[in-house]
Amino acid sequence: MNTKEAILFKDGKPWMKKGNKSFNVTMGSWDGAEVADLVGLYLLSKLSDLDLDVGLYRDDGLAVLRLRPRQAELMKKRICRIFSELGLRITASANLKSVNFLDVNFNLETDLYRPYMKPNDTPLYVHKDSNHPKNILKNIPLSINRRLSAISANEDVFNAAIPPYQEALLKSGYDFQLKYEPPLSRGGRKNRPRKIVWFNPPYSCHVQTNVGAKFLSLLNKHFPKDHPLHKVINRNNVKVSYKCMPNLKQKIAMHNRRFSTRNEPQTTPGCNCQGGTAECPLGGQCKTQGVIYRADIITPGLDTQTYTGLTSRTFKERYYGHTHSFNHRDSTSSTTLSSYLWALKDQDRNFNISWRIIDRGKPFNPVSRRCNLCTKEKFHIIFQPEGASLNKRSEMFSTCRHRKKDLLCNLD
Repeated sequence: MNTKEAILFKDGKPWMKKGNKSFNVTMGSWDGAEVADLVGLYLLSKLSDLDLDVGLYRDDGLAVLRLRPRQAELMKKRICRIFSELGLRITASANLKSVNFLDVNFNLETDLYRPYMKPNDTPLYVHKDSNHPKNILKNIPLSINRRLSAISANEDVFNAAIPPYQEALLKSGYDFQLKYEPPLSRGGRKNRPRKIVWFNPPYSCHVQTNVGAKFLSLLNKHFPKDHPLHKVINRNNVKVSYKCMPNLKQKIAMHNRRFSTRNEPQTTPGCNCQGGTAECPLGGQCKTQGVIYRADIITPGLDTQTYTGLTSRTFKERYYGHTHSFNHRDSTSSTTLSSYLWALKDQDRNFNISWRIIDRGKPFNPVSRRCNLCTKEKFHIIFQPEGASLNKRSEMFSTCRHRKKDLLCNLD
């Protein structure tokens, strides 16, 4: 369970198939593909000692044997035995000269491969006049043509397979004619990919404003060549790509989720300070989790300085970290707040610190791959600079520290 990005739970228990006592994950779940890849790699390591070439994609496998029919049957039994010893069931067939694997048919007798479609299966594509970004609609027929050409052994095989795909494209409003294009061989040295920051606004054909052009013009206006941040934010490493609007199913799901959680009782985190609320730095809310907080440092004779921070843990745990850096000189540079306070101590100045919560958010979610906590902190630092006078602006480009806890190398 530690190797999964998300786990399906109901009533505090892991989801499983009826009648199956072992934990199960469906291929349609959020982490089904990740689990299948992880299990597949383990199975391939178990099959590495066998004399066969085998490959896996999710829960489908294909192997090539250079053995006689009787020996191939014995090899199939050995493979089934390995799966059985690991508590898995497998359906395998041996001595096949022609096999359908995913969307390709392989034939060893003719040495040809061709596109494969399940019986009574009709392809269906997004209509040309649908509310999708233009680059997506433009590339639909091109991607279909590339895929069919890649899985066709020659032009004759391609022409024999394209009629249902061509008909589906015409029904979806495209006038594109499928034509065989041999895949180009990849050669030469691969260039190192540039680190790109993508801006993905939602696309709607009802919006007449060119949002992408407006955004890029703002880059040229606010980050010219003489700007100190031009090397970080420029037209070479900031790109625009539209994303699709949520469909009706997603809107209904969000609506149901919002109303189902509306009536849930909101529990107050409370406080466990020994001195009670009077001694609590947040007035009885020190056990609140996932907060963006602000510290005001009041020094007689000097301007009030502010610091904005965050924590995915309880505020009290983060508060203990701050107080440790305030009292131990070896932790002076742990934060800009501690550096400032030690500078005041060296000048024998008295100061008072007050704490308050300015926002809350959820940390990194491996399913959505988004950290609302880090995003909200950066928002407050940018748009409320009066509350972050001690913060470094380099924090805007730091990576999310909360996603590291989900890496396999950090699990015991």
